Amino acid sequence: MNVSNYIRLTRGLSDPGTLIKPEDLSKHISTDKDYYTSLYYYNDEQYKQFQKTNTVQGIKDVLSNKLVLDFDSVTDLEQARMDAVEAVSRLQNLGSDPNDVEIYFSGKKGFTVHTTLDQMLSPDRLANLAINIIGKDLITLDKTIYNASRIIRVPNTRHQETGLFKTQLKAGQLVNLSIEAIKQMAQTPGTIRPSVKVLHVPEEVVKESPKKKKEQRMVDSEIDWASKPKQWRNCKWSIAQGNFKNGERHQGLMILASTCRGMGFTKEMTYDICKGALRRSIEKYGQGSTTKEELFTNIIEESVFTDNWSGGQYTCQKPGWLQNYCQSLGTHKCEAHDDEERKPCVQFDDMAGHFARYSENFEKNVVKMGIPGLDENILLTTSTLNGLLGNPGSGKTTLAINYLRNTSMQGIPSIFLSLDMGMPIVFAKLIQKKTGQAFKDVMTMFKTDPVKSARLVQEIKDEYKNVGFNFRAGLTVPDIKEIIKSHEQEIGQKVKLVVIDYLECLSSPYADQTASTGFLANQLKDLANETETCVLLLLQTQKYSTPDISDPLLSLKGVKGSSLIEQSCSVILTLWREGYNPKFVEDDNYISFAVVKNRFGSLWSDDFFWNGVKGLIRGLSPEERSNLKEFRKKKQDMKNEKDGFKTNTGWD
Repeated sequence: MNVSNYIRLTRGLSDPGTLIKPEDLSKHISTDKDYYTSLYYYNDEQYKQFQKTNTVQGIKDVLSNKLVLDFDSVTDLEQARMDAVEAVSRLQNLGSDPNDVEIYFSGKKGFTVHTTLDQMLSPDRLANLAINIIGKDLITLDKTIYNASRIIRVPNTRHQETGLFKTQLKAGQLVNLSIEAIKQMAQTPGTIRPSVKVLHVPEEVVKESPKKKKEQRMVDSEIDWASKPKQWRNCKWSIAQGNFKNGERHQGLMILASTCRGMGFTKEMTYDICKGALRRSIEKYGQGSTTKEELFTNIIEESVFTDNWSGGQYTCQKPGWLQNYCQSLGTHKCEAHDDEERKPCVQFDDMAGHFARYSENFEKNVVKMGIPGLDENILLTTSTLNGLLGNPGSGKTTLAINYLRNTSMQGIPSIFLSLDMGMPIVFAKLIQKKTGQAFKDVMTMFKTDPVKSARLVQEIKDEYKNVGFNFRAGLTVPDIKEIIKSHEQEIGQKVKLVVIDYLECLSSPYADQTASTGFLANQLKDLANETETCVLLLLQTQKYSTPDISDPLLSLKGVKGSSLIEQSCSVILTLWREGYNPKFVEDDNYISFAVVKNRFGSLWSDDFFWNGVKGLIRGLSPEERSNLKEFRKKKQDMKNEKDGFKTNTGWD
């Protein structure tokens, strides 16, 4: 049976595509578009099936002689490059000439290594060769591309998001060029130099042992470098990120290697993880005395991977370097002994003891907004993600600034990440809150009255002295984690509150808004847990949303991916201003809050007095409530007049 008649070609990732002859590929593509081809070949019978169904789903018995190793990392492109270099080296050890290996920069987040085999392999055998032999322990290897229906981007075509081309590199360029220099190369299409020889792979190399396959899957599932796996203690995960200085490296790496072996990692994987930690430590703190050779010989070969190793001897529950290190991260984060994770179930007494310790400090972990009537109905605590929803310009940022001032005056360290408004605008809002002046007057104050301005700056500085401000655009969640850590090291205290303004300004690897929202919501929830901070995420409706008069509460449905946000947040608070409609701007003295999700209590709503300029929020007097009732009645009458009928508003 001829297995190499056709390949699948698609325009983009969602296109079902078409089946074409491989030699006709250049006739069907243009370099300025995003094209993808199948990893596998299809025969005549499969071609006929595709013509009927317009899909390759269900076609399983495909073969390929194309070995493709794809190394991707959203956060660490340098690590993807190192893994690609190692893959080229391993192919050389199998008998491949580096000149016969195709190396590509993807145009966005990684590198791809291609070579041609002297035999056709099934998806299972190709995956075994790629994952368990060539790509073993390479942490950025994409292990998902080997199923029968996966596609890979055509070399020399343009990535539609970055505008960069999938660009071929020589082995020396992969090793020696900087990432920026490689990206510079990728700005223009190049000439493809295909492999000239095929790689002979002995049959015994691709023959897979079922036991080995099972063991590898177990190891691979233990670690995900995109975010901290639950199996890792915070202190040991921090060591793996290279957060240990010169003079601490031998101790830190010994603990890391012991942790890896205890989790079932192979010696080779343990070495790679420790090597990566050492590299990141050197990047942060400079070269020290510990070398990679000493690391492998002294720590891994002679200490951890020996018959004398007694697993689990390193715990931050006992006095020593690790306990001190753990405590230096902030609070003591690793409450259970490491060996407890290996138990199938938690003992009831342990659970009760853990709760007793948690409840004892519970009040200290509540971060109140400082608004009477509101704090009694919501519970914002550390280690939780919470949402604040409102229309554009409805007062979310003003409320957040008010929140930060209140916590700062209580001595609570916090961080404000302003991804939307720049530094001058935010500072103007701080002055507005202090003076009650209009925006245009604030903007001219420093010029007209420098003495008063200097006094105000000092007063505002005192009020917000416990707030760290950051105005970097396009932050990722790992970036935020680093900002928190760095700020804690700078001030010598634990950050308890992080305000993010706002969700859509964060960067994610997904172009689709719903997918991006889900990804970010999960990451932010994990961030709150890992850093033990209260994270308040500002959420913006996609368009100006006008609640129904009979139910003047904003719905979370106005946000794409709302269900995913709702799953991740502990509390979701919505706000709505009565005078937000330009027709009623003269009555803009009221703000309504509603708790639409409350993991720690019941749903709730109420009305408050609002002064947007000063950021003042307080409860309503009986007279003000009566005025608000009349105002709403006026709005309802206007609506009824317009609609030509009357209805019970339900507000009485």
